[in-house]
Amino acid sequence: MARCPTIVAFAPMFLLGLSPAARAQDEAAATPPAEAQAQPAEETPAAAEGAPPAGPVNAPQFGLGARGRFIALPGAFLGLFTKAHQSLYSYGVGLEGFRRKRDAENPNRYWELSLSVGYQNMSPPDGNWLGNGHAANVDTDWVQFKNFGFWTIDFSFIQRQFFNDVFGIHYGAGLGLTIVQGDILRTSSSSACTDANVGNPALCRPRVCTSLAAGCTEAELKSSEGPPDTGSGPGGDHRFREGSVPGAIPALTLLTGVDFRIPQAPGLELRIDAGLFDFLVLFIGGGVAYIFP
Repeated sequence: MARCPTIVAFAPMFLLGLSPAARAQDEAAATPPAEAQAQPAEETPAAAEGAPPAGPVNAPQFGLGARGRFIALPGAFLGLFTKAHQSLYSYGVGLEGFRRKRDAENPNRYWELSLSVGYQNMSPPDGNWLGNGHAANVDTDWVQFKNFGFWTIDFSFIQRQFFNDVFGIHYGAGLGLTIVQGDILRTSSSSACTDANVGNPALCRPRVCTSLAAGCTEAELKSSEGPPDTGSGPGGDHRFREGSVPGAIPALTLLTGVDFRIPQAPGLELRIDAGLFDFLVLFIGGGVAYIFP
């Protein structure tokens, strides 16, 4: 030990890594650069205006809704195919369940798949009908729609875009099946019908309708019921059931509208819709929906 006094004296410092040179190096390594010390913490991006509460961006949401609609099949459409017709103004109701998913790039946009069931009353008033290209004195029919309506089931794909916590818009399309309910009853109108008077039931109506003031009464028409008219025209002036009405038809819906959220009632939405059903029936209405938390 006496032969190595210097080593003995500095041995503890080497063992502890505290030699002057090593300590200077360690202090330099342990001290971060000034730029690193001054660098601020990364800011968290602010939530988009109108976005729902924080949560998984692509987590699906589920909800239920109900709707009511005013339905119209106006004369402007029917006039494309007929010389005489009765315009339809009626109602429809429906229920729906939907699955909604938020867009990964835009938290205020949603993609929605909806399954809905509904009913539409499709019974216009009794009156004369005559197709384009047909002779009024031969082919005019007094037509009655008895409890006639559509039961619908369809899948709709809808996009909803909200602009803030309250207001948004939507648009989409649906495809499904329509079950036809009820009967269409026909009675040949008289040979006195012309293109000029086919819209006047006092001058153009079935011969069995004898009361000028009352027009065609249900009792008169029912008493004349018989087998289907096979082309006898005014000579076969009895009421018969139209047999060519299909039991079911495809259903295509195009719609657009606006949405309103109620911040004081999370999950509740009010809607206004407008659109076309099978390209002929117009509708406008409103609804309410609730999204489960």
